[in-house]
Amino acid sequence: MITLMINDLIEIAEKAAQLIVDRATNVQVISHNDADGISSAAIICTALFRCHIPFQASFVNCLEESVLRKISSTDADTVILCDMGSGQPEIVKQIEKLVIILDHHKPVGEHKCMHVNPHDVGLDGSFELSASGVAYFVARLMGPNTDLSSLAILGALGDKQSMSGANQFIVDEAISCGAVEVSCGLMLEDGDLHTVLANTIEPYFEFTDDEAKLDEFLSKLSLSGDVSSLDADSVRRLASALTLTLLKRGCVEAVDAVIGEKYHFKNEIIRDANKFVSIVNTCGKIEQSSIGLSLCFRDKTELQHATRLDMENRQSLINTLKIAEQSMCEKKYIRYVKLSNISGTGIVAGITTRYLFPDKPFIAVNSTPDTVKVSGRGTRKLVSQGLDLAAVMKSAAETVGGTGGGHNIASGALIPNGREEEFITVVDQLVGKQLGSVL
Repeated sequence: MITLMINDLIEIAEKAAQLIVDRATNVQVISHNDADGISSAAIICTALFRCHIPFQASFVNCLEESVLRKISSTDADTVILCDMGSGQPEIVKQIEKLVIILDHHKPVGEHKCMHVNPHDVGLDGSFELSASGVAYFVARLMGPNTDLSSLAILGALGDKQSMSGANQFIVDEAISCGAVEVSCGLMLEDGDLHTVLANTIEPYFEFTDDEAKLDEFLSKLSLSGDVSSLDADSVRRLASALTLTLLKRGCVEAVDAVIGEKYHFKNEIIRDANKFVSIVNTCGKIEQSSIGLSLCFRDKTELQHATRLDMENRQSLINTLKIAEQSMCEKKYIRYVKLSNISGTGIVAGITTRYLFPDKPFIAVNSTPDTVKVSGRGTRKLVSQGLDLAAVMKSAAETVGGTGGGHNIASGALIPNGREEEFITVVDQLVGKQLGSVL
């Protein structure tokens, strides 16, 4: 069944690839500003470059009316939307150019343009194929671009997807062409063990940024030195202890964040996949997507700068997470926190759901002077029990005069200032209708 779905996707991707090669003479790529969106843009832009097709790339948080003005101001004859567009047919239809959508969000309404989306062939875009994977399926049919498979894996990891379904197809192709090596081990970056654990947010432990707790944890295990220098017994003891800390909080799904398959990119300037994901995500969230794009283009110029930005952003996120823990609110069916002027709303919501409170959906509300940004996150268990945050966020946002949507497990919204409490109440009611029998 999966093979048939993938073949159907390849057939659609081939039509998109042919359309680009035959008709595009100047392309504007517009993509989401996270790891999946940035890697999607990098894949399709590299494929365009190799086909000698001029392009320019822009990154936005969401597809809205203001993006239309940006599109109309350029002389591009073709617009490629990456990691967005499937849920905004009313905006897409206003673009008076050749439009191609490469997305993995659940489609809404009718699309008359070229539209490549895993949901249309029966694949689950929330877990089995990200936007970068969609871009890769198109790029591999535009020329010899299988070396870009590592960037497709980068995007899937950034969206916390499983390496199954169409993602597994990409992994197999990446291994076959020598772009990726896969091994099993600790899902920690290399470096001094104490420093790595003190600054890790994926996974996020109770001793992250807490020197006293971390010293006690490592002292009990009698462990020190670099992660890569640990012998097999030390790795086993460390993995067991880290896993136990997560299980004590009920974070069963997060256990694979401790030990599992590690991806090593042979062609990229950052070989450690998890480190690459973190840096590219940071670039997007602090409005430096162009730096993330350059790294995906294998340009080392900004590597040291990007690495420093990532460390600074991690510390900022850790501080925000500490505040979120202290400011947590709870309703019958959800947990939520209200914050102001923070970056990485989605990351805060995701980490809180995976590593702190996995039993209920979590909503992070971030008030800014112009609008209120909302991120909602669930778990695979909650989704299997009926949770659909895409439907919840869309309906709740529209109730208060905003917009929302996304995936069943991860979704977002923009709502007007002053409507936060009403929005939260509606979200709780809608989640209750979906999960009331199990929560």
